[in-house]
Amino acid sequence: MCSLPMARYYIIKDAHQKVLYTRNGQLLVGDPDADNCSAEKICILPNRSLDRSKVPIFLGIQGGSCCLACVETREGPSLKLEDVSIEDLYKGGEQTTRFTFFQRSLGSAFRLEAAACPGWFLCGPVEPQQPVQLTKESEPSTLTEFYFEQSR
Repeated sequence: MCSLPMARYYIIKDAHQKVLYTRNGQLLVGDPDADNCSAEKICILPNRSLDRSKVPIFLGIQGGSCCLACVETREGPSLKLEDVSIEDLYKGGEQTTRFTFFQRSLGSAFRLEAAACPGWFLCGPVEPQQPVQLTKESEPSTLTEFYFEQSR
């Protein structure tokens, strides 16, 4: 678990109340009651090196030992869980932009835009038990809306 006092843990759900969870090194979306999964407690810390008005955050998985990153592939921007400590990112130890997401408020929901790929947003899959992805989007949709439920 992250030892920094400002770290907050959340269970993140999509618009259909399916939770984010990890399996085989991927961040997936599923229904804990139907899909044999349990919600991942996601550690969130701010990225202090980017414009605070855009609410830049890091998303730490597995107690903050892995972080969600935006990586370039032949098909375009993609998401990857990388073995990097959220505490190291917070302290500014590594190039942090690819690990940063801008948290944009939509009432009670949020959209998460990849700082390294402007206009690309975290997107839940249409089918359950599939990976979270990035999508190029100009208008909000239910696939890019997420709800943060504080956890301990």
